[in-house]
Amino acid sequence: MTMQPVDRQVGLPQDSARVYTSMVAVDIVGFTHQSRDDEIRRHLRHRLYEQLRDAFGMTLLPWDACHREDRGDGALVVVPANVPPHLLLDPLAHHLLALLRRGNRFASDPARIRMRMAVHSGHVENDPYGLVGGAVNHLFRLLDAPLFREVATRSGAELSMIVSDRLYEEVRSGCGVLFPELYRQVTVSCKETSAQGWMWLSPDGRLHDALDTSGQA
Repeated sequence: MTMQPVDRQVGLPQDSARVYTSMVAVDIVGFTHQSRDDEIRRHLRHRLYEQLRDAFGMTLLPWDACHREDRGDGALVVVPANVPPHLLLDPLAHHLLALLRRGNRFASDPARIRMRMAVHSGHVENDPYGLVGGAVNHLFRLLDAPLFREVATRSGAELSMIVSDRLYEEVRSGCGVLFPELYRQVTVSCKETSAQGWMWLSPDGRLHDALDTSGQA
């Protein structure tokens, strides 16, 4: 299936009105590693968008109505404000993990794709250059937090996810559609941001073990 071009302007108002919604940021672990050349990186970017689109479809998330921005080795995806936020947690993570494992089954080591994913909710605005707002900044601070990067790398898991404390509590107290036993609360720091988050532990337990050895029991 041919991928549609990424469109920054889909799914959000064209003016600067503030919208409260949920958002996902992903990136490819080790994208610039020396074992990967430009051809492999193009292949990984294609798989990134293909598997995101398919995982959104499996989760009944409206991919074509989402605002999407390319980030080179990753992407920012903001769902319409009326989308139930719990879909971005366990349901999306399980579907994306299944697709990653299937795609990696016969891939060479440099072509195997592993992702980090951060999920948050908050107010965003759309200007001519993309999205702005403290929520977007916080989302990428979670994604880029050294502890999260360390645990994702050490675990070797195909998918590592961290959820903001705000979104986790919204879902837990609002509808309860999550599996709390699969999450571990952590404190992460990135630049001037220090925050609580909830790291999703993949079913194989590798993230759990990596967290235990990181000093956050």
